[in-house]
Amino acid sequence: MATKKKQPKAPDVPVSAAQLVDQLEAALRALGTLLLPGARDLNIVRGITPSGNFTVPAENVIQQVILVLVPPGCPPRVYAYGESIVFDTTVNGQDSALVTLRSGTRVESVAPSYLTNLLVCEHETKTDTIQFSFPPKALAVLLNAEPLNRALTRIDLYAHRPLFSRDFTLLGPGYHPEYRILIHGPEIEPDSEPQPDGDTPLDRLPPLLRELLGDFCFREAADLTNYLGLLLTGLLTNHFLTVLKALALIDGNQPGVGKTLLMRVLGILLDGVDPHLIHYTPDEEEIQKRICATLRPARQSVLVIDNAKQPSGTPISSPAIEANSMAPEISLRILGVSENFVRPNDVIWSLTMNQTKVSPDLMSRGLPIRLAYDGPPESRVFTGPDPIGFARDNRLGILAELAGFVVRWNQAGRPAGSRSHRCHEWAKVIGGILGANGLPDFLNNYEEASGAFNSELEDLTSLVEAALAQPNGPFVNVEPKEDEQ
Repeated sequence: MATKKKQPKAPDVPVSAAQLVDQLEAALRALGTLLLPGARDLNIVRGITPSGNFTVPAENVIQQVILVLVPPGCPPRVYAYGESIVFDTTVNGQDSALVTLRSGTRVESVAPSYLTNLLVCEHETKTDTIQFSFPPKALAVLLNAEPLNRALTRIDLYAHRPLFSRDFTLLGPGYHPEYRILIHGPEIEPDSEPQPDGDTPLDRLPPLLRELLGDFCFREAADLTNYLGLLLTGLLTNHFLTVLKALALIDGNQPGVGKTLLMRVLGILLDGVDPHLIHYTPDEEEIQKRICATLRPARQSVLVIDNAKQPSGTPISSPAIEANSMAPEISLRILGVSENFVRPNDVIWSLTMNQTKVSPDLMSRGLPIRLAYDGPPESRVFTGPDPIGFARDNRLGILAELAGFVVRWNQAGRPAGSRSHRCHEWAKVIGGILGANGLPDFLNNYEEASGAFNSELEDLTSLVEAALAQPNGPFVNVEPKEDEQ
């Protein structure tokens, strides 16, 4: 049996002190690159320099980014929404919001910072490996790349509350791919309690809505019912994107009767936030800027154009409001850039004013909700709870009561409302829901309000009255003959 020849032992090579120092420093550098407890293990994209140049084909970098932004089998954090790309800031259901990364083709300045929550770039130099956030130069190429835009998950509608699907199934929080709807809102269970009996519409409301609205001085039953219709429109806004929905005309017989408060309550219930108020101006360019600045953060869908008034009783008329409130998509120029902000028209539009006078076009689109108080408005007090605080504290319960309206209507076979309106499909659905819940007064005040709000009718009436008052004018009263009586 052959024996293995023993190899000579390699001589020990002495290690110098300088080499030991180099090895120690290298080990410390490697230790410094390890993640500390609690640190996030972010995705790494290679092939970009800190100055924004590509060291590999740009298409390869695009494919790396797609795998991060559209992770297979995982909920995305980045979406295509209208003509924008948005980042979902939700972490474990907290701090829900969408932040715009790209508007049109323009990359927002905050985009690199937010994307650093998902990925970082890594570049090797001759002496070290460095990590950094996406340089704006490279990010502009990536976020406008066609392959990335095709791959992104698309949102058709975004809401801060539950919505009812096309077949009137309640959609809770999360992304619903079959409808392309993203909801950052609470989970609710529709209130299934029977509607209470009562002589007035307020008496027939479920308890939370009755307590919330009990102190508002609605002029007539129809005005209260119309406001409920506005709340229901918010739960069904996805049904009224391609068909028209009305613009709320909130009228007061004097200042201080609660018009703005009523719309703030609507915003808190539907979006969970106190809506930013837009002060009306007849300057068309300025009103478009104000609307755009309010809607771009995607935090509110209740648009309140507050205290609309004109000098000398001139009627409110705005082509920008008339066109965008009725369009399937809102398109407004972004201040300071040659880009438009575009989003689906899921917005509840409203104008608040005193002794309303609007153009015929606005009136034809309108849902009149009138408040009236006799006496000094400062003497009016709420005997019940503060509406703002009550809406915040009981938001889930009130949304559940409203959802119960839709469920009962659905169980009744979805009867259609009978009142006519320019937005006829919307009127049929909302009027049907309210009627099925014992509230048949929806839009019953429309003709009366049209006569009072419509400036053109008032001008025509004034003209006829002036002509009849002239003793030698073209109009004379003719007494009928005896045989004609």
